[in-house]
Amino acid sequence: MFRRLNRFLTHQALTVVGCLAFGLIAVLGTIDHLSGYELSISVFYLIPISIAAWYGNRNMGYAVCGTSAITWMIVEQIAGMPYSQEWILFWNSAVRFVFFIVVAYLIAELRSQLNRHQQLARTDNLTGLLNRAGFFERAHIVVNAASRYGYGIAIAYIDIDNFKRINDTLGHSKGDEALKAVAKLLGASSRESDVVARLGGDEFVVLLPDTSLTGAHAYFDKLHAELQRRIRQQGWSSLGFSIGAVVCEEAPADISDALRLADSLMYRRKRAGKSGVIVEASTPANASILRAAADA
Repeated sequence: MFRRLNRFLTHQALTVVGCLAFGLIAVLGTIDHLSGYELSISVFYLIPISIAAWYGNRNMGYAVCGTSAITWMIVEQIAGMPYSQEWILFWNSAVRFVFFIVVAYLIAELRSQLNRHQQLARTDNLTGLLNRAGFFERAHIVVNAASRYGYGIAIAYIDIDNFKRINDTLGHSKGDEALKAVAKLLGASSRESDVVARLGGDEFVVLLPDTSLTGAHAYFDKLHAELQRRIRQQGWSSLGFSIGAVVCEEAPADISDALRLADSLMYRRKRAGKSGVIVEASTPANASILRAAADA
């Protein structure tokens, strides 16, 4: 039940989360009033506070804290809870508010740190692109959407030719500069819906949703030309780019299979002569051939 609730709240807009949190405060205030001041339900006010701070944001959490403290104070005042001094009611409300604020801050900070660590786990430290784990996570989302709405995808495997020569002759720092330059261009050339990642070493992958064979040809030919131009501007004329791209008119059942097909096309491009582009449509016939080549 808690997993389902977590999935539900994770995908809700801030307005929905806020309405839920403030609605729970209204319910708790009503229950608190009906139960009388002798029966305390104070701990339950932490539920809407936790929801707002975890699934909403820090400011929403603080707003819910204030509303909870005011609600609690009003309920006690209506209930006629006896105090020796009138100011004690306001003092207790202020203490509760501070306690709520501390809880909301800790929960929001915990969520922020968790998001930060999750992001780092999906990001390549050198280039800032997605890493292999991040790619497959995003790619599954894209493929599921393509399957649901009935459009295809294009996926390309990109390898930097002669990259080892840069490391051997100019040093690894220059090699890192080349990788970052390539990553920057790939990121700048992609749409928000595209998925760009560094799989490791000098290998990159680009996933384009809702892209036809003609569109893939145009995109990757232009990308290859731009990569060659940029890399020569940096003085690394020995480098080249072998790109193998597969266009699936229907969303593949397994993104790993599509990636292997693109990898096979990339190696075919290398064997035919480094630095170039091969773009093919995925069909049952060439898919079986390419898969066999990948498994060999």
